[in-house]
Parts: sequence; C-alpha cells; structure tokens
Amino acid sequence: MLLNGVRVLDLSRLLPGAYCTQLLQAQGARVTKIESPQGDPLRRVPGGGAYFEALHRGQQLQTLELRFEAGRQALRRLLADADVLVEGFRPGVMEQMELGYPALASINPALVYCAITGYGSGGSMARRAGHDLNYLARSGALSLMPLRDGMPTIPGLQIADLAGGLQAAFLITTALVARAKSGRGSRVEVSMTDLMRTWTTLPRAARGAGLPGLPLTGELPCYHVYAVSDGFLTVAALESDFWTEFCSVLARDDLAGRQFDPTAIDEVQATLNTASRAEWTTRFADRDVCVEPSLSLEESELD
Repeated sequence: MLLNGVRVLDLSRLLPGAYCTQLLQAQGARVTKIESPQGDPLRRVPGGGAYFEALHRGQQLQTLELRFEAGRQALRRLLADADVLVEGFRPGVMEQMELGYPALASINPALVYCAITGYGSGGSMARRAGHDLNYLARSGALSLMPLRDGMPTIPGLQIADLAGGLQAAFLITTALVARAKSGRGSRVEVSMTDLMRTWTTLPRAARGAGLPGLPLTGELPCYHVYAVSDGFLTVAALESDFWTEFCSVLARDDLAGRQFDPTAIDEVQATLNTASRAEWTTRFADRDVCVEPSLSLEESELD
C-alpha cells in the first residue's frame, strides 16, 4: 500500500471529505473520523446510518466539540502525530477557532492540510452555503444535462462532491510527495465549483469555436440507451468500425452509413425491442461493438 503509515484526521462532513479519506484509506492510510457531539449531518438524512457506515467503515471514530477550547486542545494533541488533516468548513471557520493552517503548522510543520470548499476561500462567494447541485449549476455543468420536461436533469450521482473528494485525495498525495523531499507540509485547497468548470473544458472549447459540441446525451444512434424487451442496452459505438459491426449484429447493414443520423434511433430501437437483454448480451459478447447491458446496483455486484 502506497500510504501505509500515513495518519489522517477527517474533520469534514457529508460526502466530499469522506470520499477523499476513503480513497486514502484504500491506499493504506489510517483515518480517524472526528465528529461533533451532534454527529455528521449525513447520519440525519433518510438512510443516513447506512451511508455513513459505507463511507467510514474501518475508520476510527472520535467525538470532539471544537466550539469549546477543551475540544480544540484535544485536536491539537492529535495533530502532533498526524500527517494529514481534511476539513470542509466554510472559509474562515477554522481560523476563528485558531485551527487554521498557520496555527496548526506551528504545532506540526510536516502537516498536510486540505480544505475542501464549495466556492474557494476568496471572493464574494467564499462563505456562501452550497451543495453538489449548486456547484453544478454555478460551474455551468448542469446546463449540459439533458432536459426533462424542459428542465435540466439532476444527475443520479453527486458529481461535484465525488470530484471534489477525488481532487482532494490527489492534491494530498502530491503534497505528501513534496513533503518527502522538503520535510515540510503544506496547505492545499479544492473549490468544487472551480473544479467542475475544468470538467466543462470540451464544451467550452466547442462553444468558443462556434461548434455545437459533442452530442453525447442520447441524440445519436451510435451513443444511446435503448430499451429491450426486459431492460436497457447501452450503445457507445463512436468509431465507425464499432458502428459497422453493431449494424452487422443487428442484421441492419443498411444503417451503417447513418451513424450520426438521429432519425436512425427509432429504427435501431425497433430492432432491439425484439429480444431480451440477456439475448442481446450473448449476441454481442464476442463482437467488437462497445455495447453493454445497463445493470442494477445489485447486478453490478455480481458482474
């Protein structure tokens, strides 16, 4: 494990920081999750106990009340032996408690301090409350989602939260690499809104060039989710060779020249309707086509 022996304190709440420390733990880090006496807010959403357990399984749990000096002193004692601290408070909160990076670095100069923020630590938005959907909206990412009843579709996964946790884990590991050379820690920061803006690089480039962008939200027959008799099949045959092979399996060679023709979707759909998901999966199994069944969560565990 690449992070064996690395000790992480997680002061964050909800998903972004938890996903970050889960990734670090998977590489061998030892994580201590620190909660207030009220507990992580994740515990209070419907089904929250199961979510909390899934994110923090195998981690040490400790309760500290950081609003009081006794709790802050206890945290400082833990920090003396820690390698990483992850927090997700609004900018300025840790400093108000005298637990900002300069104060903690004076206790442990080797500490890697990671702040996960919604809108960054500077500017007019810095202290604004927000969650995943807000960050998608502010970054422009939500505007790229398919419309349903005239409104952007809310993704079924918390994209900005998960991206923020992943970016935080990446920045922490790079800071640990730098520390191995210098002997000193550093502060790293994630703005989930800024991060999601970087995820819109290709659509922004398309707009800048006067192009409509890649229509990869179901507008093309070669990149579409199709219903079959008992479920759904995903087709991602972007390259012409894949599409030609796909049409061959369907016995619809006449569609080979209509890879990017939206009017071909209904014709493909009519053909796929004639068999079950298992039947189509078998037919496509040994063919080079970029076609896969859409599995439920339970089925994906067995795949």
